[in-house]
Amino acid sequence: MIPKNFGLREFFKDKLLKINKFQVSKNYLLDINSGTLIDNSKNIIPYDADGKILAFEDRQKTWFFDVADFLQENKYEDSGFIVLMIGVAYLESTQQFINGKSSKNNSSKFIEEALERIFPEMTKEEKDLFIDGVRCGMFHDGMLKKGIFADFSQKSLFHIHQDMLIINPYEFLTWTKRDFVRYIKLLKNKNNINERQKFEIIWDNQKGI
Repeated sequence: MIPKNFGLREFFKDKLLKINKFQVSKNYLLDINSGTLIDNSKNIIPYDADGKILAFEDRQKTWFFDVADFLQENKYEDSGFIVLMIGVAYLESTQQFINGKSSKNNSSKFIEEALERIFPEMTKEEKDLFIDGVRCGMFHDGMLKKGIFADFSQKSLFHIHQDMLIINPYEFLTWTKRDFVRYIKLLKNKNNINERQKFEIIWDNQKGI
């Protein structure tokens, strides 16, 4: 029960101060008091750059990519749009780690950079259609915009027919997963100091710890 004459903000702040462990990914807890990670086997892992990379890898894989794979493999009807949203969300979120900067007020630029990295053969016309019709459509309007279509059977990732962009959501997810594997490999190489520092800037900013 909330004490009388006690503001809600103060009440919840008091409760939060007593919480010393946070689930930063499916398989890792962050212990605030000790400044360490705890995995599911109760192993203690330093909360340094390497520990943060492990949690980041686990978070993206288990909470997002594994879910998309499950939907796809079990052939859930109409799961393509959710699978596409998971792949699209990866673009901007990961580009922030790569740039070491927030994408606030600059989302389109970050997404374009991600598209250039992952899909180097994508044309300017395709990128513009994608950013407006797919990314903005899915995350602002909740659906693909006019002129954008999802085709789960087409062999190509992107296909432009007249002024329409046709995309295969499952193939799109495959490409983003490949990029993620490459990025994690880069981060785990301790010689890549600059990339690891940029990653930590965004991780620390997001976690606030």
